[in-house]
Amino acid sequence: MHRGGVVSIMTADTSLTQKLWDRLHEWVRRLGRKPKIGLALGSGAALGVAHVGVLSVFHELKIPIAYLSGCSAGAFVGALYAGGVEGSALETCGRAYRWRDAARLNYVPKMGLATNERMASYLQKRIGTPTFESLRLPFYVVATNLTTGQVKCFNTGPVIPAVRASCAIPGIFEPVEIEKELYCDGGLLNKVPCRILREAGADLVIGVELNTPGKKRPPENVFEVINRALEIALFSQATADCQTADLLIRPDLDGLDDFEFHQNALLIERGRQATYAKLAQWPQLHTPVAESPPEPVSDPGR
Repeated sequence: MHRGGVVSIMTADTSLTQKLWDRLHEWVRRLGRKPKIGLALGSGAALGVAHVGVLSVFHELKIPIAYLSGCSAGAFVGALYAGGVEGSALETCGRAYRWRDAARLNYVPKMGLATNERMASYLQKRIGTPTFESLRLPFYVVATNLTTGQVKCFNTGPVIPAVRASCAIPGIFEPVEIEKELYCDGGLLNKVPCRILREAGADLVIGVELNTPGKKRPPENVFEVINRALEIALFSQATADCQTADLLIRPDLDGLDDFEFHQNALLIERGRQATYAKLAQWPQLHTPVAESPPEPVSDPGR
């Protein structure tokens, strides 16, 4: 189903945009200010292209994102968005992205079969070399410290090395060294970084989870074996990560490959469909509103 499916959802709901803004106005009345929305983009290897569809819907509906977090593929897509790539430009990136843009095989593997150094070049061409402090909104990237075994949340300093670290799937990509510490895939400890956004000050936390342990075709190469094993082992941990989310978007990705980029257009569409469907429920939710000092009421705009 392509854009026609999205239109049918909008038509059936009469005016999803209007209902969403009515909900936002309710939050303004209760909080005394605009609600601060946090969006957490989860890990998912090639399935991460679905995040492009999620962000496209937020862009189209003009839903403001106050805080953004990302893990692995979510960190990569989040960096593009936080760096100013959105709308049709982000969709163009998502449709065209391939493994050659991220990976280069190591002829003599030492700590990984490949390096994701090309990811740095790809991001630099599109967002430059930003620091977290220079981005247009607060952005949090999670990675795993291979020495301490603890999660590391990056939100200061250079963005691109942190993104590479978060995307370094163990065994597949070499770990990334940052300030004399080695880091790998943040999905080992925090696949969908929702709690970070709550702690940062988000009133409403929306998580996007891509990996589920549903039935898939048997793995066909070492990359797929490693990724599938990690996915199975970490599913229960991912559930815990998502428990602090007020809304959880789970695109239907059954049958799609974790390590193939020929399906990008479909992944984007699945992300769009799931986001419209979940946001359609938002006006009916009664999410608790945290107590906070009132601020001057301002019109969220449309």
